[in-house]
Amino acid sequence: MFRIALIICCCSGIAFSQSINIPALKPSVVPFTPVKDQYLSATCWSFSSTSLLESELIRMGKGETDISEMFIARHSMMRKIKRHLQLKGGNFFTPGGQFHDVVWVMKNYGLVPESAYTGKGRGENDHNHGDMDTLLNNIVKYCIDNQITELSNRQVNVVDSILDYYYGTLPAEFVYKGKTYTPRTYCDQYLGLNPDNYLEITSYTHHPFYTRFVLEDKYNWTGDAYWNVSLDDFISITNNALDNGFTVGWDGDVDDPDFHYNEGYASLKNPPVGDQQKARQQAFDSQTTLLDHMMHIVGRVRQNGMTWYYVKNSWGKMSNSAGGFLYMREDYYNMRTVAMIVHKDAIPVAVRKKMGI
Repeated sequence: MFRIALIICCCSGIAFSQSINIPALKPSVVPFTPVKDQYLSATCWSFSSTSLLESELIRMGKGETDISEMFIARHSMMRKIKRHLQLKGGNFFTPGGQFHDVVWVMKNYGLVPESAYTGKGRGENDHNHGDMDTLLNNIVKYCIDNQITELSNRQVNVVDSILDYYYGTLPAEFVYKGKTYTPRTYCDQYLGLNPDNYLEITSYTHHPFYTRFVLEDKYNWTGDAYWNVSLDDFISITNNALDNGFTVGWDGDVDDPDFHYNEGYASLKNPPVGDQQKARQQAFDSQTTLLDHMMHIVGRVRQNGMTWYYVKNSWGKMSNSAGGFLYMREDYYNMRTVAMIVHKDAIPVAVRKKMGI
């Protein structure tokens, strides 16, 4: 999605480093769709979110589906531009996003299959948004510098033409499996996904547990609220989901020296000991943990008394030695996960009662 520099701080009470043995056992997995490649585009948020929804469709008995990530990214981009201008540049303008951005597109525009919209407007083989992102940033900067807070109809048309050029023209309707759909009818009638069933959940002590708060992160550019639960419940939600046929969206930090993607694993060299909740909060406050990527957890395995999560990335099958996946040990998950996305039915009943849902 995006790479950003970290301010690395050391927590007190550090355990001695341990040698790393990636699990030899095959993880217990929930059905998932093939690994894709976001290539040179800041769209991991869309890839990971659609991957989660695709697993949900398999769970619901709809079979394997390939949802267009770029349909979501294109609609979201126009919204980002308009919102940034309305706020007079007061939020972070970025091609990145979060799961709630996908929900907004679903509710307002629907979804389409990849076959109806590849998002490769120039006929390219891979997604490369470098030129587009630079051009849009320049337009936005010009507007802010000239105190333009709302695009005129002409300016909207100019931005639309740019998006059409790089992403391709959006389909008003399309044929899928012999039937004609609009993005709205495809999402509502064919897919049958209810976006309100999915919750973004985090675990920090600077806000009360079992309430919702606006996560203080620049990539939460819409100012959406996340559920806040204790770390113990955060972990139990994750494990309960994976053990009961659900998958989990992962929102966290990969720009960390202990994230060894090429080797196919992520684990802390020096895991904190003692109060894990306190250590997690300290890492957030000091920006040792930052939100810079989204992935999709599709399974887990226990080895030597430790849980390893099996995580699907969106950097292509050939991007590492594990075919585009990695094993994430529980200590890394507990400290470097900023938030998760999960179907509300995957949350243990006792935790749901605390949340009041």
